[in-house]
Amino acid sequence: MKTWTDDLPQIPFSCCDLPEGGEWMTQEEAASYLGIGPIHLNGLTHNTHRIDLVRTTGKDLVVTRASVEAEKHWRVTAPRWRKLLRLFKDIALSGI
Repeated sequence: MKTWTDDLPQIPFSCCDLPEGGEWMTQEEAASYLGIGPIHLNGLTHNTHRIDLVRTTGKDLVVTRASVEAEKHWRVTAPRWRKLLRLFKDIALSGI
């Protein structure tokens, strides 16, 4: 049975290549590593694009270890005023 999406062009989910071996982690691992919930991680990946999200050959969504490490480092080293500025910027860009 044909659906309305059959004639749409197939757009790749991510423009970057999948990292090899241990250079990626699942979304659940990334959320627990950062100490945040899965909804907050989805916000970081989809809305702000601070964490790179890629699709594996098995069609699973994973995040790059380098982007998670960079986010962890920023959370530890950023002063409070930068964190507050980032919060306001994220709210303004989300369209709330």
